Amino acid sequence: MNRVKPYYLHHGDLAVGTSHFRTTIAEGQALVRRLRGRVSGMCQPTYVLDIPGGHGKVPIGPGYLNGDGTVTDPWGITHTHPPRSSTD
Repeated sequence: MNRVKPYYLHHGDLAVGTSHFRTTIAEGQALVRRLRGRVSGMCQPTYVLDIPGGHGKVPIGPGYLNGDGTVTDPWGITHTHPPRSSTD
């Protein structure tokens, strides 16, 4: 509505008095995974961790490739990739 793209979704910093706002990284990644399946690409923030000590931000969004030849979609369903064809 306001035409503002959400640029970053920051993982909560370890700051005094903010522990009730913090989640685990896994919970944050799950949130971003659910967003991917529900809103357009223009509405996708980059989930980042601000490394303590001024070392910058790194993306920590959800991983979809599982390292075993499978990929998980935004709804949590695992698929083989590349798909096996009937001629294999």
